[in-house]
Amino acid sequence: MTIGDRRILVVGATGNLGGVIARKLLAAGLPVRAFGRNQMKLDELRSLGAEVVAGDLLDKDAVSRACAGVDQIVTTANNAMGHGASSPNRVEVPMNRNLCESAKQQGVGRLVYVSGRGMGGLESPVDFFRLKKQTEEIVRESGVPYVVLCPTLFMETWVDMLADSVRKKGVAVLFGDGRTIANFIAIDDVAEFAVRILQREEIRNESIEIGGPSNVSFADLATLVERQLGVPARRRRIPVPVLRAGAALLRPIHEVASRLMSMGYLVSTLDCSFAGWRASADRFGVSPITMESYVARRFARR
Repeated sequence: MTIGDRRILVVGATGNLGGVIARKLLAAGLPVRAFGRNQMKLDELRSLGAEVVAGDLLDKDAVSRACAGVDQIVTTANNAMGHGASSPNRVEVPMNRNLCESAKQQGVGRLVYVSGRGMGGLESPVDFFRLKKQTEEIVRESGVPYVVLCPTLFMETWVDMLADSVRKKGVAVLFGDGRTIANFIAIDDVAEFAVRILQREEIRNESIEIGGPSNVSFADLATLVERQLGVPARRRRIPVPVLRAGAALLRPIHEVASRLMSMGYLVSTLDCSFAGWRASADRFGVSPITMESYVARRFARR
């Protein structure tokens, strides 16, 4: 049996990254089962040839049904901006434990879990990133052969956040002094790495860090976005002490705002550059887009 004969379960297929992975797998002629909660987006994937299962990762029966008869799983599911009953602090670990347990029970051959690089580990000031690292351990200890895929910061998240503020307010918000460096990768490139890994059966029981050619400061990124939009913007810098104190003060009353301030604190105090991005790019034959090319494409003037 070749890899093309084996069904791949995409968990989080109705999300941004999961949806791109599912579409790339289908375009490559690979059988896909899509699992997610958004019925409209599942229907779109069905129209492209995917088998679909609607459900929630907290529902053990639904997860077991989704895992039955699949050879591999790739999961991008997360609840980074959840709060209250859907807070990642309540659901992230249980839902991933359900997935790993079902994968083991159903005899799944390999589980690819999308985590992240440069998140500060188990001591991260960002609760969601700590949970990601806890989940990595659950995956490694599951007994299912695994790959933990660790991308750098998503271009889409940070570029769109800056662009939205520049367009609406004429302001580019910077965390700290804006001089810390980060490595960025596009979602499409993360998906391409995932698809290529899924097609190489020999890759298992390892963590793979991926990134792109652009190590950029947030101040320079703001300038790049401003120039491409053709909209002048003043800089609004949020000092590091304000980010740290704000995250702590907001935690009991506004979980999402606290999380965002914690993320700002992290990227303003931690060097998130990635000099070794080319090793994985060469290994899997992926040519990640540069930040300059992405911004030009994203905001091409018509």
